[in-house]
Amino acid sequence: MLKRQKTFQNEQAKLYLVGVPIGNFDDITLRAINTLAMVDIIFCEDTRVTLKLLKHLNIKKPLKSYHTFNENDITESLIAKIKNGQNVAIVSDAGMPIISDPGYLAVKYAILNDVVVVVVPSASAFTTALVGSGIPSNRIVFTGFLNSTATKRKKELQDLKDVQDTIILYESPHRIKETLTILNEIMPTRYICLARELTKTYEEYLHGTPQEILDVVDEIKGEIVIVIEGATLKEINQDLIALPLEEHMLHYLKQGLDEKDAMRMVAKDRHISKSSIYQALKRK
Repeated sequence: MLKRQKTFQNEQAKLYLVGVPIGNFDDITLRAINTLAMVDIIFCEDTRVTLKLLKHLNIKKPLKSYHTFNENDITESLIAKIKNGQNVAIVSDAGMPIISDPGYLAVKYAILNDVVVVVVPSASAFTTALVGSGIPSNRIVFTGFLNSTATKRKKELQDLKDVQDTIILYESPHRIKETLTILNEIMPTRYICLARELTKTYEEYLHGTPQEILDVVDEIKGEIVIVIEGATLKEINQDLIALPLEEHMLHYLKQGLDEKDAMRMVAKDRHISKSSIYQALKRK
């Protein structure tokens, strides 16, 4: 069923997704200040973090914890408050709600319950890092945080190896060395930008290969964003040629090509005749 929201054409209470600074309090928008001052209650990841921001803004509001571990339990009561006439804001500790942070479930429930959702935009770490990276931004893949398990993280990065779009991911300081080591193994020649402590006093951008950044990784602390240039067609082609013939064929079959067209693409990649591919596969 179609749901059509006219955001500002009614007086009913609303759900506000409010972006806050990613580090520097001076980045708060006037609209965000006015919204936080207007709402009846603020749901936040960590009440201690949000309280510091509100004190800086001289705003006093009731705060309630809303994070990954409790959002399933309290989202219905959050929506009920709005249905009963209270304006509710959701904020993250930093940046935009939902971007690798809680909030999605509240928006989903709000839409299902005909509650108006208002997004009050602000800075986001991944867009800030991308702008400063010097890497193309016309097509991107944002993955957020990778898996905390090294073997699963390696599989995730391996799956991203042949992506031609710019890749952006978040990483924690205690896992960055391990992640850079994996990147150096999988994409050793790829240009990357590591951005840390964005908008804060110790903000820093490191540009280079995974190994070049690994050489100084012990000096890296704080919140981290990694921007990775996309794979070139030449790089993808080299990876495909290195595969066994059956896996090379499977690559194109998974893309929806029929057997004939897949065989033609394999022959083109390997600079051999289609009949040679047919005979080789027939023998197996």
